[in-house]
Amino acid sequence: MSVTQETLESSDLINWTIFQELLLMDEDEEGFALSLVETFVQQANDTFKEIEELLSPNSPKTEENLTKLSSLGHYLKGSAAALGLKKVQNQCERIQNYGKREIFDNDQLAVNANSLQDWFDCCSEAYKQVEEYFNQSKDLLSKFFETDL
Repeated sequence: MSVTQETLESSDLINWTIFQELLLMDEDEEGFALSLVETFVQQANDTFKEIEELLSPNSPKTEENLTKLSSLGHYLKGSAAALGLKKVQNQCERIQNYGKREIFDNDQLAVNANSLQDWFDCCSEAYKQVEEYFNQSKDLLSKFFETDL
């Protein structure tokens, strides 16, 4: 299945207005948008490894590690926003906020969070979502650019 501009525009994964700005940069430097997407995919994969380590059962559930999760969520949120990956951005923002023990979008899990473990559970739930949306976005963009990402 080929992915067209119309597919991206109607996707709930991509903010077309932002993504279109990147595509316009290809007029000055061919392949620029694809190179940004490839860089993001690599950044995301590296950051996901760090998040998975912090969320693993063997990792201590400390304030310091919760702060690290917040920082990693913040880092990826900005990169996702720059590409217009709105669902990835949203879930990264959840991780960022939960790492600071802040409720996001009135999420019931966060509303009921009392302990460090509860906040780690919130981050874990958001991470599952970000991973799913990342894979869906990556698949869509792979088809759009007609290359493996």
